[in-house]
Amino acid sequence: MPKQSIYEKLGVDPHKDSVRGVFERIVKNDFPNAFCVMARDQKNPGWVKVKHSDGSGSKSIQRCLHYFETGDETIFQEEIFDALSSNTGDIAASGFIDTYEVTDVININSKNVPKDIILKQLGLGFLKMIELYEKFGLEIEFLGGETADLPDQVNSYAIDIDVRATAPEAEIIRGNVAAGDLIFGFSSAGQAKWEDKPNSGMMTNGLTFARTCLMDASYNEKYPFLAGSNKYQGKFKATDYSDELGMTVGEAVLSPMRQWAIVIKLLIEELKKKKALHLLHGLCLNTGGGLTKIRSLGTNIRYIKQIPECPALFKLIQSESEENWENMCVTFNMGIGLEVVGSGEGGILKEAIASASKETGVESYELGKCEGAKGKNEVELSTPFGNFSY
Repeated sequence: MPKQSIYEKLGVDPHKDSVRGVFERIVKNDFPNAFCVMARDQKNPGWVKVKHSDGSGSKSIQRCLHYFETGDETIFQEEIFDALSSNTGDIAASGFIDTYEVTDVININSKNVPKDIILKQLGLGFLKMIELYEKFGLEIEFLGGETADLPDQVNSYAIDIDVRATAPEAEIIRGNVAAGDLIFGFSSAGQAKWEDKPNSGMMTNGLTFARTCLMDASYNEKYPFLAGSNKYQGKFKATDYSDELGMTVGEAVLSPMRQWAIVIKLLIEELKKKKALHLLHGLCLNTGGGLTKIRSLGTNIRYIKQIPECPALFKLIQSESEENWENMCVTFNMGIGLEVVGSGEGGILKEAIASASKETGVESYELGKCEGAKGKNEVELSTPFGNFSY
């Protein structure tokens, strides 16, 4: 009997195929090859609108654990970093890099977690992000939201953010990927110039598996309302320092998702300066689906990628869980947070990526190329741990 994958064990769907199957017939999507669902604005000809809702998944549970173990309440600010980037990064990948209208929904169990502390720190997190985005010419208009005490439905807390934006249709990244296109990547690890500490590369996908396989099993008794149905099975305390990680194990699991909208805006602006935006055919954030997420771009394309050595956190997760590397590449980004696909004509796109990399301090790679495929998109990975086809 074949070994169950990570997502089968945890009861999750990294590709969200079950959701797409239900809703694809009713969702209005005028650009089906693009990274995000978008629709032409019927009231404003020539403009396109997008609405995106997401959060940081079970990272909020890990933040509560971190707070209880360390007393560091500022860790809740990073909830906003994750939840915001999960939205702005996705829509920026379709060309929305101007003004973001933002609302939130916070569901909380104030019997189990410190409601006032969490709400205060979430507010401070929003202030930090508004100021940061403004420095790079991105405007966040925060329009409030809803906070609900739901002790019967929620064991700790959960926050989801909703973002709306518009953009000229001429500037939309449509996902018109073609055979012969090149594939580049930006690292999810390291330290961007605006970040105040190094990042493990975690982002927001695979958190349930990562935290349950790494965090010490004693937490099941200590914090039963955090353990839930997926019990802690690891040997590490949140405060255990790792030389390989360069931080504690808890900090590595909680490294916030990079603000990819900033990287994307700088890349697009560089291409516009050179009148070469048409060379950019697709952008992909490697969240749910990991290194196979790119299959959501384009039609009848085989993405062939050479993946560099992954950050230490993913090696630790694999060694502790004994999960196979083929499944790891579906569940985690493996250190490649953002992928860029486009024409290699004149080396202009490659130069623009190098410029954005230098300006942000985010390492970039040339990963591979695109070929034609029949029937559906495919991904072929060559990694230090083996070659995999999806």
